[in-house]
Formats: sequence, C-alpha cells, structure tokens
Amino acid sequence: MISTPLSDSVSGCSQFSDCEWIVFDAVGTLITPNPSVSKAYHDIGRRYGSQFELAEVGDRFHAAFRRSEMNLFPGAPANRYATNDAVEAARWRWIVGEVLSDATDPDTCFQELWNHFAYPSSWDCYDDAGDAISRLASAGYRMAIASNFDGRLHPVCDGLPHLTAIGHRIVSASVQFRKPAPEFYRQIVHVCGCQPHQILMVGDDYEHDVLAPRTAGFQALHLDRKQRGDGTGLVSLTEFADMLISPPRT
Repeated sequence: MISTPLSDSVSGCSQFSDCEWIVFDAVGTLITPNPSVSKAYHDIGRRYGSQFELAEVGDRFHAAFRRSEMNLFPGAPANRYATNDAVEAARWRWIVGEVLSDATDPDTCFQELWNHFAYPSSWDCYDDAGDAISRLASAGYRMAIASNFDGRLHPVCDGLPHLTAIGHRIVSASVQFRKPAPEFYRQIVHVCGCQPHQILMVGDDYEHDVLAPRTAGFQALHLDRKQRGDGTGLVSLTEFADMLISPPRT
C-alpha cells in the first residue's frame, strides 16, 4: 500500500505508507451533540426546577467535567484512568448533580439526561464525516472508533448511517481504562490485529489522540476543527481523506 506523503509540519512523520487501519475518536471528531451539551442540560434541568441560565450551565458543566477527569468525584477509582460502566454512571450522576444542583428531582433529572445522550437523535455527524469515511472505505482502509465513552456509544453509532462503514468500536468503559492510559491503546492494537505502526489515529484531543497514541507506537494526526492549536493540525476530515487517497493508492 502506498499513501500520499505528508509533510512533517502536519503529521509528525513523512508518510503513512504502513497504514492499514484508521482509528477515529468519536465526540468532536466524527460526531457532535445536537443540541449542545449546555443546551440539553439547561432545557432538561428547567423541567426539574433548575433556574440556572444557559451560560451558567455551560460554565458549571465545564468545571464539573474537568474535575471528573481528575477523578474528583465520590467513589472514583484510585487509578485516574480506570473506568467501567458503573464508574461512568457514577461520574455522570455526580456531574449532573454539580451542574444542576438546584434540580428538585435530581435522580430523575440525571436519568433523563443519561438517556438523552444515548439517542442517535441527540447527535449529528459532522458534515465532512460521511464522505470521508466512504472514500476511505472505498480506498481499502479498515476503520475503527476509539472513544472515552460508555455503552451508550453503540446505539448512537448504530443509529447514524454515516458510521455504518465502521464496524469496530473500542469504548473505554468496556476496556476499563480511559485514554490516555496505555491499556486503552493496547486494546486498539488487539482489536485491529496488526502492529501499532500500522494504525493511524485521528482525533480532536491532542493529548489523547496524538501524543499518547504516538507513545504507543501509532501514527497520529490532530483534527483541529476550530484551529485552536499551532496551525499544524487538520481542519477537516475532507482534508484528511484527500491526503491519504489522492493520488490513488497502488
């Protein structure tokens, strides 16, 4: 397989000639919540008596999420990156409680939000995702999704037609470790059944989807849709597909 050489300034390596598998992050890379997380929390919270304004809900969510990533919630495992379905449920229950602390029925409010994000209708594929996935599949690449999520990711992906060409999913709650734990990337290698250097990971989180996979021996590219980085990342999956399959592979 021969793929298009990429400049060092974009990829960190000169070419992806060994690439057999493309592994995508999910949220922020292939899919995005619609309505936004802040809007969903605000609207559902209102039904349970919350009086917080939308902007405040957003601020409270980001603060709670950051703390949860450091395992600063009750019952968190000692290992910062250890997880499972029960841990994820406890983490998100705590986040909802922190964000919507004035809800009159916190348990039911949590359950509605938990269910909301399990529905495919609560998510959109990015406009460039479907075409890029189709082109890469036609070019012979095998693909997987690797995400810090829980079992809800499966019904979400099953309900989004653009993702049907991706048959393999590595979900942190099932692996029992979240990115950037080395165990997570070892599970990707196991699922793909190839050598680490034959895997190209693409995602919007520079630490989780670029630095950590490179440490694990993967090739990796940063998808910087909002151009918040140093200007060396990709701005779209269309650009990514163009790089890999134009000119045609031989």
